[in-house]
Amino acid sequence: MRLKINCKKGLLGLFLLIAPAAIMAQEPANKEDRKRETKTGMTDRERIELLEEEVENAKLKRATKEYRSYGGLGPAASSVYYVEEGLSWGGYGEVKYQNNQSAYKKDTGDLHRFILYAGYRFNDWIVLNTEIEYEHAGFEAKSVCTDITTSSTTVDQGGGTDNATVLASATCKKETIQKGEVYAEFMYLDFKFHDAFQVAAGLQLMPVGITNENHEPTTFYSVERPYTESQIIPSTWRDLGVMIHGNLAGGLISYKTGVFNGMKGANFNDSGWIREGRYKGSKADFTDIAYVASLDVHPIEGLTAGGSYYHGWAGQNEIARADLASRLDMTQVFADVTDANLKSRLTDYTQKEWDQSRKIRPLVRIAEGHVQFEKGPFSFTGLFARGWIDEDGARALNMKTGKNIATEVEGGYITVGYNIAPVLGWAHKFVIFGRNEYVNTAKNTVKAGPQQYIENEIAKQSSGLLKTSGESTLLPGALTVAEAKKYGVVTDVSDFAEYEEPGTANKVNDRRIHTVGFAYYPHPNVAIKADYEWWDSKSNLYKDEDRFNTSNNKIDRFNLAVTFIF
Repeated sequence: MRLKINCKKGLLGLFLLIAPAAIMAQEPANKEDRKRETKTGMTDRERIELLEEEVENAKLKRATKEYRSYGGLGPAASSVYYVEEGLSWGGYGEVKYQNNQSAYKKDTGDLHRFILYAGYRFNDWIVLNTEIEYEHAGFEAKSVCTDITTSSTTVDQGGGTDNATVLASATCKKETIQKGEVYAEFMYLDFKFHDAFQVAAGLQLMPVGITNENHEPTTFYSVERPYTESQIIPSTWRDLGVMIHGNLAGGLISYKTGVFNGMKGANFNDSGWIREGRYKGSKADFTDIAYVASLDVHPIEGLTAGGSYYHGWAGQNEIARADLASRLDMTQVFADVTDANLKSRLTDYTQKEWDQSRKIRPLVRIAEGHVQFEKGPFSFTGLFARGWIDEDGARALNMKTGKNIATEVEGGYITVGYNIAPVLGWAHKFVIFGRNEYVNTAKNTVKAGPQQYIENEIAKQSSGLLKTSGESTLLPGALTVAEAKKYGVVTDVSDFAEYEEPGTANKVNDRRIHTVGFAYYPHPNVAIKADYEWWDSKSNLYKDEDRFNTSNNKIDRFNLAVTFIF
C-alpha cells in the first residue's frame, strides 16, 4: 500500500511540474499559429492535414495507374499520356526458352528484352515519351574474322597459260565477341494542338501493322511476335521524322501520316528482305526519305479494322544501276590521251560524274490490312502484308549486295484465342490460342533472272571498255554437276519450277508456321506463355536438310516465356 501511495504522489508531482511548462510552451505556439494564420489563412495543423491528403492522393494515383493504349502504343508505353503532369515510369520484360526439335540446332535461353519507359508531361499539350531497350541481357554475341588467309590455284583448261583460270579463296579465323546491345527504341516530343491534330517529332515507331507499335509481350499470346511482323514488316521498326496524328469523329477514326528517313538498301538481303536496312535512329541518312500513312476505324466496342502504307526510297546515293552503261570504264575512253596529267584528271573527273549519274533510288513499298476483335472470352486477330521493290532497283541492289533480293514479298496470319478461365471457374485469365501463318520473303525475284551475269560476259568481250566482276562463275554453264547441285541448279528446264537457279527465288524463304499454345495471366500485367510451332518451307533440296542448313525453316520449336509490363 505504501508503494502505491508513493507512486500516486510521484505521478501527481510530475504532472504538476510538467503542466505549467506545457501551458507556457503552448501559449507561444498558439500565438505563432495565430500570426501565421493571419498571414496565410492556414495554421500549421491545417498545413499538415493538407500534406497528408496530398500524400494519400499520390498513393491512390499510383495504385490506380491506367494501363490502356494511346494512339496504338502499348499500355505501359502510353503511361505518360494518362498523368496530369511530371514524370512517369514504365517498362516490360521477357525471358525465353526455346527447344529446337533437331539434333543439329541448339536449345537456347535468353533474357530477350528488358525495357524502360520514361515520360514527362510538361503541360496539358506537350509530352516527352522515351523507351530504352536492353536486348539479350544487354549483350550480343557475334562471330568476327580476326585473321584472314588467302590462297590461289591456277587451273589449266587447255591451250596453255592464255586459257588458264586462277581460283582465289580466303579463309578466316573466327572468334566470338560480346557486343553491347542497348538502344533508344523511341524518343519523341508530342504536341497536342487538338484531339484531331497532334504533331510528334523525333525517333518514332512506324505506324505499320499491329505489333510494331503495340509489341508489349502481355498484349499477344504467343512467345514470339508474329513472323509476318518481323520479316515483311521489320518490327521493331523506328525511324527519325515528323508525324501528324489524331482522332476524328469522336474517336471513331484514328490516323497517322508522316515523313521519315529512308532505309539503307545496301544492307538488304534475301532472307530478311529490308530488315537489316533499318537505321534505328543512328546516324540516319536523309538523302532518300520515306512517307507513311495509317488509318484505323473503331465501329463498335472491341473491333478495330485498318491498314497502312509505306512508300520510301533506299538508295542513299550508294546504289548504281545494274546495266552495261554503269560498267563504263573512263580509263579506256581516254586511253589515247598522251598527256599523263591531263589523262588522269579527265579520267577521275568524268568517272566520278558518270558514276554519280548512274545512281539509282530503289523504291520500297509496303501495304497491309488488319482486323482485331475481342468480345468476352473470344479474341481474333488477322493481318496480311505485301511488299515490293521496283525491278530496276532490285537488280541494282542484287549487284551491290551479291544477294537475291525479292521484288515482291508477302505474309499474313490469323490468330484465334479463347479465355477458358470462366468455364473452369478460375479467377485468373487463361487463354488457349492457335495461329496459322504464311511468310514469303522471296515471292518474286527479278524478271531478268541472271541478266547481270550475261552482261558480265559481254563486258569481258569489250576489250576493257566495260568493267567486269566475278559473278559469271555462277552461270549454270560454268558449274560442274556437283556445284550445280550445291547451288540448286539443274539443267532440265522442267525442274526449274521446283529448284532454284541464280536469279530465282530461294524456296527456303517460302515458310508456313502453325502455332498452338496458352498464355496464363496471374495478374493483368504478367503473362506466362508456352507454345509449339510447326515449321515448313517449300525447299526440298538436299542441301537444305537439317544437317547442312539449320536455317532451312523446317525445324519445329517448343517455346516458354515469362513476361510482364509495369
